[in-house]
Amino acid sequence: MSEEDSEMTERISLEGKVAVVTGAGRGLGRAYAELLAERGARVVVNDLGTDVSGFGKDSTIAEQVADLIRSRGGEAIANDSDVSTPEGGSDLITTTIERFRRIDLLVNNAGILGSQLFEDATLDDFDHYWRVHLGGPVNAVRAAWPYMVAQRYGKIILTTSVSGLFGLRGQATYAAAKCAVVGLMRILALEGAEHGILVNTISPIAYTRMHPAAGSRLSEADGRAAMPVEAVAPAIVWLASDSCSETNRIYNVGAGAIQRIAIVMGPGFYDPHLTPESIAENCAKVESIEGFSEPGPFDPSIGDT
Repeated sequence: MSEEDSEMTERISLEGKVAVVTGAGRGLGRAYAELLAERGARVVVNDLGTDVSGFGKDSTIAEQVADLIRSRGGEAIANDSDVSTPEGGSDLITTTIERFRRIDLLVNNAGILGSQLFEDATLDDFDHYWRVHLGGPVNAVRAAWPYMVAQRYGKIILTTSVSGLFGLRGQATYAAAKCAVVGLMRILALEGAEHGILVNTISPIAYTRMHPAAGSRLSEADGRAAMPVEAVAPAIVWLASDSCSETNRIYNVGAGAIQRIAIVMGPGFYDPHLTPESIAENCAKVESIEGFSEPGPFDPSIGDT
């Protein structure tokens, strides 16, 4: 964007908007909450205050951020509900409606992280991650959905990860839950469209307390300098703004860059009498994505997948 174009773009304001951010006590969520408030949104700072693995509780974590926002002249309340439970998701949204009478933006950011090889992970380990990374958004969105439908307006942001989208050794439990979030987005975007609800997913790249938990050897000083959490927050404000009408999108955001990630399909190989041998002979065509297309929503009239 040229300097001239930049000057022509009106400063994005979120005055009058009510934003809920889960996992907003530290790291990325805190950066989101602070910038949303700075741009005029009334913010609900949700954080259970667990350790990086999802255990423990500290309600002062959310309170500190809400206090900071208020000290800067913004409007914010703290909430320590556990969104990994249906009751926690319901309590979070009920508290929001009781205080602010509406909800315009729900940022599902709360997450946990560890590192273990797939061969060492149990189904209980997978369930632990599912309940936070996928169950959290399900519980919060389910509670917020009726209010967004009634007001015929709503923005929902989900959080995926390069671990789930592209892979990272030792992250089977985390990656499986993070990739499932993309499937959830697809359906929420489809079902929300008729109600004025827009749903997008971000894949943030920033240095947080999760990096050491994932086995990163990057020092905290170098990590924060190269990948500051503050560099991701502008994308949240943009997605929250009325000027943004995107939905069903995945955005990779970090270190000053934002780019759309898409799941695409290559032209492939066609043979009405497909055989294992014809596939083997035409493997290069099967593998190529040159001239790719991006499939739209599935049409049930042409069969199941």
